[in-house]
Amino acid sequence: MGIPQGLNGLANQNALYRQADPARMGSAVGLLRTFMYLGAMVASASDAAVFPHGADTGGLHDLALFMLAGATLLLAVTLLDRSLRSLAPSTPRKA
Repeated sequence: MGIPQGLNGLANQNALYRQADPARMGSAVGLLRTFMYLGAMVASASDAAVFPHGADTGGLHDLALFMLAGATLLLAVTLLDRSLRSLAPSTPRKA
């Protein structure tokens, strides 16, 4: 778990440094760390909720449903975010 987690964190941090506005770098890094900690807390709480007495198949199925619901919610928010359309490079179509 440690090595992949470290590489993932490094990749996210490098992507942030490359894309963030230098004047807002401090707040961007703070938000990145805040949401990383928030994600860790939600993951721990969901594990504790679905595995109260130990790991079993039913808890694993409940965890999969919870993750599917979360992924669906995030996909819907992303698809409905109109500000993302302005980030795409505009290239004129040739007729």
